[in-house]
Amino acid sequence: MQVNRYLKDKAMDRIDHALGRPVDPMGESYRNHYAADAGGEIAASMRASPHWREGRTDWDMTFFFVTPAGRSALRDHLRAIGDRTRLYLVSWHGHDMTVPASSPAKARYTRYLHVSDCDADLSFKEFQADARVRLAPDTRRWSDGG
Repeated sequence: MQVNRYLKDKAMDRIDHALGRPVDPMGESYRNHYAADAGGEIAASMRASPHWREGRTDWDMTFFFVTPAGRSALRDHLRAIGDRTRLYLVSWHGHDMTVPASSPAKARYTRYLHVSDCDADLSFKEFQADARVRLAPDTRRWSDGG
């Protein structure tokens, strides 16, 4: 599950982007690649970093893949900046929906916005009265148990 975020540290933002902005950088992610201009400064910095493994070059683009050291560095960076994103399970009318958010209230409201797109007459007050929010099962802050 991905998070809508931007990191000020460009090196960490590139790792986060390459992994698809996951909630847990140590867990499985739906992607792991970053394409950079083969002769550019970004590619040169990636080649020199233990956070990246260089892949093939097609035309003028080189593909890079995040290493376990890169995942660990992103995890540590997210901890350092106080990222509080967790996976929450929002239950409403018999449907369980997983939502990444920094608090139960934000998870509830995010899910309300999605549900209300299909039911224009649904008020937040009505949704809130019936919705239940809890941490998603088997959710750990990071895969290393931290």
